[in-house]
Amino acid sequence: MRRCKVAVVGAGASGLMAALHAAAGLKKPGAVLLLEGNPKPGKKLLATGSGRCNLTNLDISPGHYHGDPVPQGLWRRFSGETILAQFHQLGLLTRQGTEGRMYPNSLQAASVVHALCGACAQAGVETLCGYLVEGLAPVRGGYLLTGPGGQEVFAQRVVLSCGGKASPRLSAGEGYRLAQGLGHTPTGLAPSLVGLRVGKKLPRALKGLRCRARAALTQNGRELYGESGEVIFGTETVSGICVMNLTARLRGLSQKGLALSLDLLEDMGAEELLAYLEKRKSLWPQRPAGELLAGALPLGLGWELVKAAGMDPDRALSAVTEKELAQAAGKVKGFRLEILGPDGWENAQATAGGVPLCQVDLATLESKLAPGVYLTGEL
Repeated sequence: MRRCKVAVVGAGASGLMAALHAAAGLKKPGAVLLLEGNPKPGKKLLATGSGRCNLTNLDISPGHYHGDPVPQGLWRRFSGETILAQFHQLGLLTRQGTEGRMYPNSLQAASVVHALCGACAQAGVETLCGYLVEGLAPVRGGYLLTGPGGQEVFAQRVVLSCGGKASPRLSAGEGYRLAQGLGHTPTGLAPSLVGLRVGKKLPRALKGLRCRARAALTQNGRELYGESGEVIFGTETVSGICVMNLTARLRGLSQKGLALSLDLLEDMGAEELLAYLEKRKSLWPQRPAGELLAGALPLGLGWELVKAAGMDPDRALSAVTEKELAQAAGKVKGFRLEILGPDGWENAQATAGGVPLCQVDLATLESKLAPGVYLTGEL
């Protein structure tokens, strides 16, 4: 049986950071044992940010958080600047992307994994990969962890940093079962930071097409929340960061009347857009109606919007009526798609829900139900 002071379950972002700080405090090689179910540490971390790894955001605040209320002091303790300072101490240079997002200067997640794993090794952390923790039970003086083939580890303290259910090929949410075994009651879980499934199958011509838009979540015609950014069209889904952020707003909402409304030219008012379309018609009367929006939007998208407005895209612009121009402008300013729900776990980047914060001490993240057990990260 292996013995250690602290066993950290899960070598992802929060697990590696927790192991590093625990080892720095104990200052004894082998006192911290990092247990990872995958063949290598940081495997899920390598996939974050499309392989670039979005480390943090400079605008961390309660307004961007969806879940149990968190004390203001906690936001100040773990600001984006504080997190960056810790990475800089590890020798990792960073750069700022759009909307306050921070990335490693190399734009490679591998740089982050290398920095964290190297620092853990230097601090004396022992890492055991291929060890999927199957059981966790309190025993005298600590906890007994059971792994493959009945292998046992005794630890005085345990950090559960097993990750969520998103991207189940890399972690399937095993930590929720371990937390439940200690008396915790995770909330309902849902895929988050993922595309939205839409009720209408989109034309094949739109698949993979990207454009800037303002994406708004609406219910029965009333806007609930909106955000601007790049939108990516699939055949049955719409994604992009601004759309993916809307999934966090779906929890607790009735499915009835939910829709995604896209303003595909948000910098142009409705009247200005209509005047632009009228000018297009007068300048190019013999062009097909499908090219009405060719100067403003990707050609394939403009063609489909003309069809959605009820026009024959092959008809000459000279035959398009004022009413049809207004309908086309309406589609551009409010391309509406029924929402069926978030896309599945396979494509999700985060898990909505988890162990309620009222079940941990927010100053330390120690479990209130199992002293000596700490819960971190998505769990």
